Amino acid sequence: MGNIPRHTGINIGGLNSINWIYREDVGIFNIYPSTLSCLIVPKSGKSWNTIYGTPETIQLESEQQDTPAGIKYIYKLKILVPKDRAPVENELYAMTGRRLILSSGDKNGTVRVFGTLDTPMKVTSKLLKPAVLEGFNGYELLFAGEFSNPAAYYLDPYGPIPDDENQD
Repeated sequence: MGNIPRHTGINIGGLNSINWIYREDVGIFNIYPSTLSCLIVPKSGKSWNTIYGTPETIQLESEQQDTPAGIKYIYKLKILVPKDRAPVENELYAMTGRRLILSSGDKNGTVRVFGTLDTPMKVTSKLLKPAVLEGFNGYELLFAGEFSNPAAYYLDPYGPIPDDENQD
């Protein structure tokens, strides 16, 4: 077990984006456990999809639980998508019950991957229409999943692929 050194760079909060892809649209999905990194390449003709969220509303919650079957990592990503609109409702309808892989980038440039081919994320949503004019009108999306390993760090598919067997 190594030391955890002091962080000396910028450390600002907040998430910038959520991107998603259907599990069946993934061509290459490699996890490197020793570095907690992940390489994902979509199948030919497929790509990552982007979700626009109201600024400063994307939230990540994670929890580590000790269970009889071993450690479990629980992740929940919540985002508010503005305005009750047919295109949003249609996309949510298509996503309902489907298995998803997510990537989310924070304001420090760190990108994490949530979900695997074996244990993908799922989404639920609710439409919010408040009684007051100043309230939020739109959708609250909740992506959730439980995994046996922490969420991986995304590797650029055009960058070097780590040699998992030679990592310390």
